[in-house]
Amino acid sequence: MIIKRLTLHNFGVYAGTNTFEFSNRKPIVLIGGLNGRGKTTFLEAVLLSLYGANSFAYKESNYKTYGTYLRSYININDWTKISYVEIEFSMGKDDTETYKVHREWNGLGKRTKENIVVYHNNVYSDFLTNNWPMFIENILPSALSNFFFFDGEKIAELAVDNTDEQLKESIRSMLGLTVLDVLNNDLTRIFNKISKKRTSDADMKKLQALRNKKECAEEHLGDIDKKITDIIEDLNKSKARLEQLKLEYTAKGGDIVEHQQELIKEKAVIEAKREQNKELLIEAAGSELPFALVLDLLHGIQNDAAKGHKNAVIIESIKQVHDMYRKYSINNSSKEVEDFIRYIDAIGEQSNQTSKYSVDDVTLLKLNELLNGKISGCKQNAQHLLVERERLEQDSAVLDHQLSIDIDEQEVQSIYKQIKTTELHIADCEVALENYQAKRQSANGDVIKTTSEFSKYVESLLSGLEEKDDMERMIKYIHLAQKLIDGYSIRLQKQKVDNLAETITQCYRLLANKKTLIDTIEMDAGTLELRYLNSDGTDVPKEKLSAGEKQLMVISILWALAKCSKKKLPVIIDTPLSRLDSAHRKAIITTYFPNASDQTIILSTDTEIDSHYYEMMKENVGDEFFLNYNDESKSTSVCRGYFGEKVS
Repeated sequence: MIIKRLTLHNFGVYAGTNTFEFSNRKPIVLIGGLNGRGKTTFLEAVLLSLYGANSFAYKESNYKTYGTYLRSYININDWTKISYVEIEFSMGKDDTETYKVHREWNGLGKRTKENIVVYHNNVYSDFLTNNWPMFIENILPSALSNFFFFDGEKIAELAVDNTDEQLKESIRSMLGLTVLDVLNNDLTRIFNKISKKRTSDADMKKLQALRNKKECAEEHLGDIDKKITDIIEDLNKSKARLEQLKLEYTAKGGDIVEHQQELIKEKAVIEAKREQNKELLIEAAGSELPFALVLDLLHGIQNDAAKGHKNAVIIESIKQVHDMYRKYSINNSSKEVEDFIRYIDAIGEQSNQTSKYSVDDVTLLKLNELLNGKISGCKQNAQHLLVERERLEQDSAVLDHQLSIDIDEQEVQSIYKQIKTTELHIADCEVALENYQAKRQSANGDVIKTTSEFSKYVESLLSGLEEKDDMERMIKYIHLAQKLIDGYSIRLQKQKVDNLAETITQCYRLLANKKTLIDTIEMDAGTLELRYLNSDGTDVPKEKLSAGEKQLMVISILWALAKCSKKKLPVIIDTPLSRLDSAHRKAIITTYFPNASDQTIILSTDTEIDSHYYEMMKENVGDEFFLNYNDESKSTSVCRGYFGEKVS
């Protein structure tokens, strides 16, 4: 949320129409003015424009009615007696969502009535106009507004307040507990009112007895559920432990010890197979396998024998031809036939060569059988036997390694005992779990029974008159609601207090001058009491802090509260440096102001932020205004610039 524009018309000391327009993107807006010139009025105008009658400025004032409060701000020098405040702001830095709230009233009649108009993105919104209090509470709840819009003088008052009750109330507001307190008080008031009309004491005593019986049954069921949860947790841990022990047992050789006899038997089987494999290899070596070493020689013999066989056939054929020729030539003679006879004789001479190996036909037949399959088959079988021998040797080596492992049987036995003990414990847990689950069924039945008895008795008490029924039902739900409120309040407070204390510590360390005085700030989750501890963990009494340090502590707390509220809102500080020495002022100016918010509006006199401090913070200052007071008209007008030449 960034305030874009604030317009004051005849409001308080501001005569006529005065507009503060914030256009610079730097985080600090500086508004200077002497005392009584309208700084506090500016702060109250922002609160009034946003919250109207819900403004804490009005609630803390002495005015009895809101109309009287509005009338007090009408500038008496304006004859129209009409006043208004108008604020325009955007949500986020991109200015995509803008809102403008215009509140106007007059003092012409006896009663002063306010008119409000709301614009969304410069367009009139009937819904927002009629529901603005609900809408602004979602953006910035009024209970949290004093974390963002505050007066330095009030901070000084908080700093010297030894009870810290105002701070505790602020913390409870931030935690959302004040809303719960109001709700609880309202419920108590309603309960007390109803109690006067309740039924007889005897009936209520019996009702209370049944309620106590029901609550005892519920508590017993809760105890059993807790026991079941504990057993399940123990059971899961034991199962994980058992798994780890089994892995350790295996790693230490426990499985080998258990299966040693099986490994020995498996070793004997493998050795028998190795012996059988050896015999088969020897048998293969005694058969056709050696011939695989002289295949080329055997092929040469085969070729030579085949050629010799062919030549023998040719020679025998030529002999047959000669015999037939002799028989033929007795009666016939021919030159052509004689030439043919000489031709075949020449062929016979060529074929009549001696065979190199003199292989007969039977031997040639056996040689062909060897070369056509027997040798290759025997070779493949031998290769298979060799592969099988290598596999058997590997298996034998693995078994030898397993059987030769040096196992600490005493350690293995110890782990084994732990496994058995853990298994027994798991079995006990499972039995116990089963028993408690059975008990739970019984306890749950008791809860159902007592709840039913309680409900039936309540119904019987409330079955008479409709009014009585309404009262008892309200009592029932008041008790339930108060119980829920108490539990939720405690949980909420515990959840947020630690984070708040840590944030306060961080903020104080950024601002504090004496770095070693307070090291840590703690907060009691129940009482919200703050404890200040030094680096040794020793308590630092609040009395040891100077007035300025106390004020610095309060600023740190308000800063932390604003941070923890998770609201991205502007911060407005009136009279910010009251009672602070120069060192602490420097910390506030250089550390807090630039980081308090995306928009920090500072309302200061020239003695608080003088020329020295102005130069120190100038790089973070965007818009500057001066509240110029006219003694004659007794009114203030707005000028640009921070005091100008009036800065001391």
